[in-house]
Amino acid sequence: MNSSSLHFAVPITVPTILASAILLPLSLLFSRGIYHLYFSPLSSIPGPWYAAVSDLWIIVHTLRCRKVRAIDDLFKVYGPVVRIAPTTVAFLDPDYEQQTTRMVYTALKLDKGPIYNAVQMNGHLHSYTVDSQYRVAIIEHNVHAKYKRIFSSHYSPGNIALLHPDMKVSAELLIQKIMEAKGQPVDIFHGMHLVMIDLILKSTFGHDQGALEAWSENSHDIIMSAIEDFALLILIQGIVPNWLFSVVRRFPNKRWQSFCSSGDTLFDTMADFVREQQNEKDAGRLDERDKSTLIERLFAHNDSCAPKDRLSFKDMTSESTTHLLAGVDASAVAVSYILWRFANQPLHIKQQIQAELDNAIPDAGVLPDWKTLHNLPILDALFKEGLRLHGPIPTFLERLAPRGEPLNLLGYQLPPALIFENPEEFDISRWLDDTNELQDAMSQAWAPYGLGTRICIGQHLARGAMKTVLAALLRNFDVLPCPETNDKTMNMMELFRTFGHDQCVLEAH
Repeated sequence: MNSSSLHFAVPITVPTILASAILLPLSLLFSRGIYHLYFSPLSSIPGPWYAAVSDLWIIVHTLRCRKVRAIDDLFKVYGPVVRIAPTTVAFLDPDYEQQTTRMVYTALKLDKGPIYNAVQMNGHLHSYTVDSQYRVAIIEHNVHAKYKRIFSSHYSPGNIALLHPDMKVSAELLIQKIMEAKGQPVDIFHGMHLVMIDLILKSTFGHDQGALEAWSENSHDIIMSAIEDFALLILIQGIVPNWLFSVVRRFPNKRWQSFCSSGDTLFDTMADFVREQQNEKDAGRLDERDKSTLIERLFAHNDSCAPKDRLSFKDMTSESTTHLLAGVDASAVAVSYILWRFANQPLHIKQQIQAELDNAIPDAGVLPDWKTLHNLPILDALFKEGLRLHGPIPTFLERLAPRGEPLNLLGYQLPPALIFENPEEFDISRWLDDTNELQDAMSQAWAPYGLGTRICIGQHLARGAMKTVLAALLRNFDVLPCPETNDKTMNMMELFRTFGHDQCVLEAH
């Protein structure tokens, strides 16, 4: 009897192929979700299940520019440590002394998270060639420390005092431009952009851009337009894979092409300034200046350091671009928000601020020196409260966990601390109460410029410029809110800029 065997074959059909193409990725996603939910080293950290299995939740809120608010809602439900993505944890330091915050941002010196890789540009440097994308933001701590040593003196309080005359000139010119509006609504957000563009280019290159001088209803500043576009481009590049973005950026629309090349526009513009300054240096004309610029400090570093430590043309251009991007939008957002809040304060609060400014500035047209403005307590309280409640660049300062040993990040049983009473209210008096035992804790928790060794190096420049402009505007005008500006239009959005404009009516005293 002959033995026989049975063979079964599954016919390969188009539906079978399609089903396999769908089921296989779904199976992989399901398996990945199960792993992250139950077997990942982070599975014991509290948080919603959908955040643990997929990045989709956080991506949606990022696109809506509401990630900060969404995570704040999770803190209220799950406590001070919460899992917001399969491999990402957020924490809210409940300690008055902010010990965990200082550990993460100071003691451990952790590298920045991958979101900072989104700040990329492709330079077109004429005789210089950049073969691939490169980062404007510095991720690695040791690399950042090297650059910080080179130019930290440029942003010291003493050097900012030397730059303050330029701030006063810009503030006085802004007053003049508002006067020319003859009581019509003025877009302070736009105007402050131009103030900061002029100041940063002046302190970086000694270049007089004249952006504020040229400001009119129909004026267009290429640097400002590129900065506005690039802020939104960063958001997109931080979410969309590089291969996909390289495809969609080729869409043949003139406005879209301009938007996608905004980073290149900024980099190339700054490259022209660096090249111009190099020519000035070669001709021996930089020594004629009365105060050093940032680019001069970079040149001086190259002249004195070992060859291996010298900055390339690309390095200097990239660093200059970073300083411009960091200072323009953030300061414009902060001043706009503070003015809007001031315009909606009770009369007695306005009178309290005005009385301090009237006393410090007897002649409304002559602003005092930086030391006088810096030591005005009520103006400082207005400034602090504005930045406390509405961070100019509201986002999480992501850091990578250290290699090797695990990171012990708080305990889950700790109750939340109440450092700021009624934290959602704008109340400058919280900074003026010397009897409040939480003053030190409040000062430690106030971190609009970041913390630790990676704190914003230009904070003194930004603080000086903003306070000078605020003092000038509040001393010379009555600030009234426009009907179109309200809580919704001024709501904080997580982005490297804000979409809303702060239109206030400013009337001369």
